[in-house]
Amino acid sequence: MEFNEVINKRKTSREFTDKEVDFDAIKRILEAGMKAPSWDHYRNWQFIVLHTKEEKEKAFSYAKQIADRFDTGKYESRKRNLAQEMYAYAMPRQYTMLADCPYVIVPLFKCSRLNGEWVSKLNPLTTAWCVAENMMLSIINEGLGYSLRIPLNKEHDIVIEKLDVSKGWMTPCFIGVGYPKEDERVLKQYDSNPDSHIHMGAW
Repeated sequence: MEFNEVINKRKTSREFTDKEVDFDAIKRILEAGMKAPSWDHYRNWQFIVLHTKEEKEKAFSYAKQIADRFDTGKYESRKRNLAQEMYAYAMPRQYTMLADCPYVIVPLFKCSRLNGEWVSKLNPLTTAWCVAENMMLSIINEGLGYSLRIPLNKEHDIVIEKLDVSKGWMTPCFIGVGYPKEDERVLKQYDSNPDSHIHMGAW
């Protein structure tokens, strides 16, 4: 697949088939992640790969609670802008979009505590997101789809504990990998034309 085609096809999916994914594809996706820029030059990232139903149920019980509590009717009863429409579609699927994927990848970066005092202190998190982006593009290139969840508040620590992650490691997100349903609803997107976002020389 050509690079621009991969970029244009990149999107988050939230409904998946039960078709199995070849684990060799997962390894290629992880290899792409490992080729991301690394601020410490060590590429000292680790990955937990979840495959069984039991593994995913254990890890994402908090996401299930959030999805189960979401009041869809609250958003259906009023006129929504595009962001609200996306939110109303995504929130009830925060658990199933992970649980229904054949695989979920949890990328890990070495960091005991985030410190946002200076932008440079966020280097471990920043490069972990470079890893995630490489993986997402690789997933599209493999002809697959992905779901993406950023852990909400205490969810990060809950999942880290459930997965027995060693002390001093964090995760930026959870990435589900699978074959999206062909009839999955595709929401309208905001314009991606950069012309109105460019400032030459200064703001």
